[in-house]
Formats: sequence, C-alpha cells, structure tokens
Amino acid sequence: MRQLTSNVFVETGIRGCNHGFVTTSDGIVMIDSPHKPSDALKLKAEIARRGGRLRYIINTEPHGDHWTGNAFFDAPVVAHEGVRKRILETNMTEHVARVATFGPEEPGLLEGYRPNAPVITFKNGMTLHVGNHTFEMIHMPGHTMYQAAICIKEEGVVFTSDNIFHKVHTWLQEANPDLWLTSLESLRQLKEEVFVPGHGAVCGRDYLDEQSSFIQEWKAYVQGAIEQGMTKDEAIVRLTAMTDRYPMDVGQDGMAPMVMKRNVANLYDYMTGAWAAP
Repeated sequence: MRQLTSNVFVETGIRGCNHGFVTTSDGIVMIDSPHKPSDALKLKAEIARRGGRLRYIINTEPHGDHWTGNAFFDAPVVAHEGVRKRILETNMTEHVARVATFGPEEPGLLEGYRPNAPVITFKNGMTLHVGNHTFEMIHMPGHTMYQAAICIKEEGVVFTSDNIFHKVHTWLQEANPDLWLTSLESLRQLKEEVFVPGHGAVCGRDYLDEQSSFIQEWKAYVQGAIEQGMTKDEAIVRLTAMTDRYPMDVGQDGMAPMVMKRNVANLYDYMTGAWAAP
C-alpha cells in the first residue's frame, strides 16, 4: 500500500475499488474494502502488523467492489442508508459465484460467505470522531445515488469514491449525470487537497474539470443518438466510441464493450425520462 500522509495508507493497484485505512490515536478506520477475498486477507494482515485495532469500516457506495471484503474484518460498518439497503437486497449466491471467478484462491475463501453490512447509517452526512481524527461523510450522489465522500480533516485527504475515475474509463451504468456534475462541484469546494478516487491514481482537484467534461461528453453523445431517432436498442449497438479515451481499470481487461453498452442504456433512459434510480 502507498503511504499518502503520516496516517493515511491507500491501495490503488489491485482489482476493485481503491481502498485505504487511517491510523488514529484510538485505532484504525478503514475506507472501503477489497473486492477479492485474498486481497482482503492481505489487508487484514497489514493492519494487524501495524498493531492497531480496527474500529470502523466506512463504505462509500453500494457496488460490490467496495464492500465484499467487509466480511473478512470484525468491525462495524458505516455507510449511507442506501448502501445498507442495496447490500441486504443483493443476491448473495450470484454475487459469491461471480467473485469466485476472480482467482484460484477465492472459491475456498468464500465458503460460508456472509456480508458485513452497515449497522450505522446516514442520509445526508455524518461526522465520526476516532481518537485524534475526524471523518466527515458527505452524501454526493452521481455515479450511484448513494455515493459519499469521506474527508479526513486532519490529513487533508478526501476519498471521493467513484465520482472520480482518474485516467481510467468511467462507469455510468446507473449514474445520474446531472447530480454527478453537481457533486463534482461540491468536491471542488472542499478544503482537502489530496483526492483518492474510486479508481485510478491519487489526484487533486485539478482533475475535476476533466472528469466533468467526460460526463458532459457522454451526455451529448447519447443525446445525439436520440436526436437522430435511434431507438434504445439501436443506440446500444451503434454507439461504440467512448471507450477509446481511457483504459479500463486494473482487472477489467476485455470489459470495455460491456461497459459501453451499459453506460449507453442507462444514459438513454435518463435522457428520455425513462430513468429510475436503482
């Protein structure tokens, strides 16, 4: 893991979301968890090596790459109320079967899998004080309706979750693009200078313009298809250009065509008024 500050450690180079932990004077707070069970166990060993007690896990959104690894840690989870709802509604048989394909070690580690869902939830935001650190959780819908940014005040670091995909392809498969653009402006107003994105390398607020422009470009691309009279099915088949800009993130090789179709389908519904938040 990369050490960002004297107390913040992050992982940006493995399959799944970026995740990390913060060492405080009263234990450790983890932000999101690994997608692969084997990576979760490596992180657990790293935390144990540092000798701190894991006090809390904070999940930033409802997609499985942010919470699957929760189950391998004995700590209460904090998240937006929508994250808890989505986890509890997940078809765990299907979820476990998918994660089991990630490598030879994973099936055995998933035997008897039970998710560690959030037990402390918020709607608009909340502040968590652990030792000498302050964790401010701010609801920022966009990539999903239940995104949260996590600001570690004393360290000048914010975990943005998947509202930022830094130099890797952006998933908009259930996004509300207009709320996303608003949330990017909210990120711009934060005092923190170091941004840990949901995917891609650590960056700063200077990347917000590029992320915003890409979302706006996606909207215009799908809107153009609608104005040309394409049906949703036609647009899904014929719109193929937007995955050329950025590479897919770690472990997502070969997924670009699928992501393209899902992004187009979601934005077509959004632009035509047929969209409903998952």
